[in-house]
Amino acid sequence: MNTARITRPAAASTVVGGLAFIVLGLMQAVRPQDTNPLVTGEEHIILALFALGLILVIPLIWTLAAHSTRTATIGASLITTGNALLAFGATSSNLNGEDFPWFPAVALPANLTLLAGSLTLAAALWRTKSLPRPHTAALPLTWLFTIPLSQLGGPLLTGLYYLLLLPHLTHPTSQPRA
Repeated sequence: MNTARITRPAAASTVVGGLAFIVLGLMQAVRPQDTNPLVTGEEHIILALFALGLILVIPLIWTLAAHSTRTATIGASLITTGNALLAFGATSSNLNGEDFPWFPAVALPANLTLLAGSLTLAAALWRTKSLPRPHTAALPLTWLFTIPLSQLGGPLLTGLYYLLLLPHLTHPTSQPRA
C-alpha cells in the first residue's frame, strides 16, 4: 500500500462526518417512509446530518486522491462537486421547508456526478493499490447506501465505511515492492 499520513483536521472532519452518517442512518432506519414533500420535525435534523456528512468527508476523499493518480484527482473532483450540490440542495430544502421546484434539476446530475466520481476514484485506487482491495471496492457502494438505500438506514454503513478507512491513512507506509 502507498498511503501517507492524513492531517488532523481531515481526520477530525472524517470522524464527525462519519458519525453524522451513522446517526442519520439510525434515524432513517427506525422511522417510517414519508412521502410528504414538506420538511417537518425530525426531517430537519435528517437533512442537516445528510448535508453535514457530505461536506465533512470531502477532506478524506482528497486525501485518498492525493496518494494515487491523476485519475484519482478527477474522481475526487467529481465526488466533491456531487457532495456539494447535494448538500446545497438538502440545505435549501431544509431552510425552505420543502424542495424547491429546481431541486430535481440539481439532484439528478449531482447523484450521477457523485457515482461517476466514486467509480473513477475507486478504479484509480484499485490500480495503485493505495488501499486494501475490499476498501477500494466498497467506495462506490457509499453512493448506493447514502442515496438509494437511505430510507432503509444505508447511511449507517456509509459512516462506518468512512471511519474504517481512517486507520489505513493514519500511519505512513512504504512504497509497494517492485
